[in-house]
Amino acid sequence: MLPTVFLSLESTDEAFVLQIQRFLPDGLAYFYRRSFANGEALISAMEERVGKASLFVLFASKKAIKSPWVGFEIDKARLAKIKDPKFRIIVVPLGPEVTHADLPGWMRDYWVGPIGQSPRELARYIRCALITGPLSSLPGHQVYGRGDLVDMAVNQVGEIVLRTEMTPNILVLAGNAGIGRRTFSRKFLTAAFPSTPELQYGPVLLLPQFADLADIYRTLRQEIETDLPLSGVAKDLEAFAAASVEVQSNEVILRLKHFADLGQAVTVVTGNGIFQDKGYLKPWVPVLFQQIAGDRRIRLVLVTNRQLHDNELRNHPNVLQLPVPPLKEADIRTLMIGASSAFGVKPELPSNDVIRTIGGHPGIARATAALVARKGSAAINSDPSDLFSLQEDILGESLDFASLDERQKDILSVLSWVPQLAGETLKQVFLDRHKTQPKVFAETVSSLILACLVEVSGPNYLISGPVRSLFRRLHGYGSRELMAAFSVVLKSEWEAATQHDEMRAELLDAIAFMAAIEGGTLPLEFRGLLLPSTLQAIVRDTYDRGHDDQEALNRVIAWGTPALTLKMDETTREEILSYVLRAQTRLGDEAGAETMLNFFDQRQYRSRFYLRAFYMRLHKNDPKSAIPLLLEARKVRKYMGQVVGDLARSYQNLGMWSPLRELVRDEVSYIGRNPVLLDVHIGMLIAQGDFDEAERAIRTLRSLDRQEAYAQGRTAMLMMRRDQDFSGAKRLLTDLLQRGSGAQVYVRRLRAIAAASEGDAITAREDAEFLKSRRVRHGIYGIEARVLLAEGNFDGALHELAKNPSATPQDELLRARILEVRANAASTPFSDREPLRQQAAEIRANNRMLDEYEVER
Repeated sequence: MLPTVFLSLESTDEAFVLQIQRFLPDGLAYFYRRSFANGEALISAMEERVGKASLFVLFASKKAIKSPWVGFEIDKARLAKIKDPKFRIIVVPLGPEVTHADLPGWMRDYWVGPIGQSPRELARYIRCALITGPLSSLPGHQVYGRGDLVDMAVNQVGEIVLRTEMTPNILVLAGNAGIGRRTFSRKFLTAAFPSTPELQYGPVLLLPQFADLADIYRTLRQEIETDLPLSGVAKDLEAFAAASVEVQSNEVILRLKHFADLGQAVTVVTGNGIFQDKGYLKPWVPVLFQQIAGDRRIRLVLVTNRQLHDNELRNHPNVLQLPVPPLKEADIRTLMIGASSAFGVKPELPSNDVIRTIGGHPGIARATAALVARKGSAAINSDPSDLFSLQEDILGESLDFASLDERQKDILSVLSWVPQLAGETLKQVFLDRHKTQPKVFAETVSSLILACLVEVSGPNYLISGPVRSLFRRLHGYGSRELMAAFSVVLKSEWEAATQHDEMRAELLDAIAFMAAIEGGTLPLEFRGLLLPSTLQAIVRDTYDRGHDDQEALNRVIAWGTPALTLKMDETTREEILSYVLRAQTRLGDEAGAETMLNFFDQRQYRSRFYLRAFYMRLHKNDPKSAIPLLLEARKVRKYMGQVVGDLARSYQNLGMWSPLRELVRDEVSYIGRNPVLLDVHIGMLIAQGDFDEAERAIRTLRSLDRQEAYAQGRTAMLMMRRDQDFSGAKRLLTDLLQRGSGAQVYVRRLRAIAAASEGDAITAREDAEFLKSRRVRHGIYGIEARVLLAEGNFDGALHELAKNPSATPQDELLRARILEVRANAASTPFSDREPLRQQAAEIRANNRMLDEYEVER
């Protein structure tokens, strides 16, 4: 049951408290303002609601203290505290004119110290009070298995104090996403600095993967200035970008000092944001660290995906770095038992194999506990052999539309489109669409939070990256009607923000993401407001859709190309332009790709070897020239997953079996989480006739993000190779196309092969025409050759196959099949049969590790 927060105020303070409530998202709790009619109904409502509340917040002003109605509420709060010691009371002064002495004697202990003056800051304090109070027992807020790490960290703080006579004021928490770094941070701050409990009430800035100093600056300003003026932000950001690193850092320090005055720590979650491409700190980071060292009141927590090098760390004695490891199995068990209790069910654990394969990730453990609470442990005990498959299965079960109601589906759909969204905006979309009460919205969001599908970030809601990508794979982008309704709300809110001259970063980002999804361009007035880190996230997201939507690739180029000249960090520029180059390659834009490759060479970007290999392999169909580039890229270790996958694909296409086996052996750790390498491995298994192992690997491939079409394609290849079931393979692929599962070009090429092999010339030629319209050149001749072979036209089939200027191993294997069928035809002279068979056998021997139905992804 959601906790209830009763907001007690005098009517003249209503407008200000309403602004505070904007940043108290429904779903985290029920938030009641006093707004009842006079008389008995008012008294009974107060008695009922205060009695059921978990937290009582008095907004203290001179008028409020004198109000008889507020006095009545205070008396009820006192009785509630006597009945339930866990009932929490907070007194928030609304101005200097009200003093501690104005309160009843018993209530003075609940007077809060300086917590800020803006609505956003007061709301943040109330949210933190909820998290450390009524919500502390809910999944996601409890800390498990970190006692030893906390003790070690506290000891390290003592050693730094002993060595430098100063307390470290920067904490770097390094580790993989999803292992509880932010949750650990709250516990550490409380344990390491017990005399300053207000530290944990500071803001948590959830920034993009490639966030830079400008992101931190803008977000800090918004945290302090509730009404950050929209009209001046673009000009301010431009001036900030043009300033020296020292000046930029000083501007950030000024904002950090604001929170230092309140005794609060600032937490920045930024992935790789503080690091350059090679893993060293960006130039502004040491400057910021040194300036922060000058004011030890400042506390900054950096949550990152990687650690600082030791030689960099030595230069900053005010920095404490803590690698945060995954949880141990025993802690995962304890966490799941605690989560079960929070779900209100009898604790039930899955098998030890499942516990082991959760891999120490608290988020997956909580999702598992939520699934077990709903369906029982048998739902996930069946096949936990693969960690990645298990995690996807657990989330997939939770995202199964059969287990979600329409309201939950809509909330998840909206949150799958944007990085995060203000609770008030999400509520407006929900209420407009479902014509219901705010309480229903709160209950719906709460159910998704308990199911570990929705997260809370300040006043915003979001869904994690793995949940977002899996939701899209399972359910697409939601209904057009919902998307249109969401766009209407965004437009209305932006007009209101413009009218009130208010900068809302999460609203700006949401509008930009929706513009990219809907195929539009960014309005001109947004150009100076959109930060490079957000642009990178939009371009990456749009490119991912390009696997299924060719128009998305054109949008990648339109949105990403301006990064050539925009002022930004080179690491971010390289990331954005790498997607542009890949989109140009996939679209066959040779001139654009060549120009971009030259730019990468001039800038000496580390990704240049891989991207030129990608261009040579995909556009030029020249895997032989791609291999030396991929080997160089492997040394550089940039985009390693793609490099290993493309190298394996190139070896496979060229029949270089020895280096391919060596690569698979050396990079075995990538097979389970690299879909391309896993796909290559499946192709090897099918070619070798190891069909049982191939089926198991196909199941794993199907569980990975955006791999359903490729997994079904491998199943079709298996049917054609093992069973010669071309009709069944064609039906499977046709169903895949009708369901709109994506990878249209790949599936069409496979279906054309199945149809042609079955003798369905109409379908095969229709698919060939479709491929030609998409400027696909590879494999077209082989489709017509199979049609002619099915018709018994051997000369025509061989002639068609010979048209291909660069024959692939699959073309050679098709030629072997033509020769074999011709050798067995009644019209073939007896003396010609054996030479034809020998020629075919020689071709097959040269390509024995390949399957003739292999299709390039």
